[in-house]
Amino acid sequence: MVLVIIGIMVAMAVLSFGVLGRDRQAEDESRRFWTVLQQAREEGEMQVEDLGIFVSNGAYEYLRFDSRKDEWQPIEGDELFQQRELPEGLRFRLRLESREVVLKPNLPQRGDKDENKKNPPHIMVLSSGDVSPFELEIEREGQPALWRVTALANNNLRVEVRDDRNQWAALLETKPPKDDKQQPTRVSSAR
Repeated sequence: MVLVIIGIMVAMAVLSFGVLGRDRQAEDESRRFWTVLQQAREEGEMQVEDLGIFVSNGAYEYLRFDSRKDEWQPIEGDELFQQRELPEGLRFRLRLESREVVLKPNLPQRGDKDENKKNPPHIMVLSSGDVSPFELEIEREGQPALWRVTALANNNLRVEVRDDRNQWAALLETKPPKDDKQQPTRVSSAR
């Protein structure tokens, strides 16, 4: 019986981390966040509206700025921008201007106007297409993050993976670097 339980636990770990040690759930969540963020940037430009993202320890939500009410409102009725929770065992770590943000354990209840004012978005997606710089790591509890999404000051959105030397390397990005020498290190680019 004990061997069966140990076997199940090992199988779950292999499925979660994959054969090569990469955390597939964290990778999938990084890619999803990056993809939806690109869509938010495009929609903000087309609709001429500011969007934002509020991040908690294990979830995030997209908000839209309502200029008539002078407040951030949740985006409702849009499947792309629905609230998303991380799978069990994963959590976010957010840095803005190189400073770690203390994230709330849960998303706020947005029905109350005061709650909206007290909890503005951490990440801004402006109607100009600009995204406020940030680093959002997705880590498994008790382990260093292997995946992160970043927005750089030049508006480059990237998914990065930590390599064997403990350095971050771009896996996906919206603006590839102009230096041709860096091209072989990138797996794919989105424009």
